[in-house]
Amino acid sequence: MTTSDSACSKVTPADVLRARPEFERYAGKGIALAAPEVSLEAREQLLVLAREYGFFRAASFTSEEMPRVVRSRVLESVDLLAINLDEAAAAVALPVAGNDAQTIIEAAVGAFSKKNPSIQVSVTMGKNGSCCWDGNGVIWKPVRKVRVESTAGAGDAFLAGLIAGLTAGLPLHAAQELATLAGGDSVQSAHTINKGLDRKSLCKLSDESRVDIAPEVHKLLEDPQ
Repeated sequence: MTTSDSACSKVTPADVLRARPEFERYAGKGIALAAPEVSLEAREQLLVLAREYGFFRAASFTSEEMPRVVRSRVLESVDLLAINLDEAAAAVALPVAGNDAQTIIEAAVGAFSKKNPSIQVSVTMGKNGSCCWDGNGVIWKPVRKVRVESTAGAGDAFLAGLIAGLTAGLPLHAAQELATLAGGDSVQSAHTINKGLDRKSLCKLSDESRVDIAPEVHKLLEDPQ
């Protein structure tokens, strides 16, 4: 359980700066994930420090934070923005009710790319799938039809798959497919963390769902043996 007085809520920008030696150690080959479990100020400092040391920078923000994020310069330090449809709508002050997803997404990526022309964006939409923006256009991805035991942790699994795919060299649209598989595999477990999620389980889900995947994803999931 995450509570308002958790250890995460105590993290300050000064705490992040004390980690500078670790940034120096992994300069040019690190990954920084700025997630909402800590304050926005701490995440801003993390992203700035990660930018200084050439890390790949992924970030998420809550709906309440999005207006401030869009007004600030924080997106200049983000390589990958991973949010949901509600958060995308909040960024451009469009209510989800009464607006179709495409309208919201196009408005949001327009606002994000003005702040950072090279930013990549991934947006999840629950049972309606997800989409991503790679700088050239919006690519839509359906969900995998699976037996749902629990949705707890699915968003984290999706983001983990997305970052893993990009780290492995997949283009964003293919990494989004890997993320979709990871999220789909996650909800088949009653536990927040599906410890059975691995290369083999993702291959099995891909085969069972009978949805074509990008050749790059198929190759990545092949058994190295």
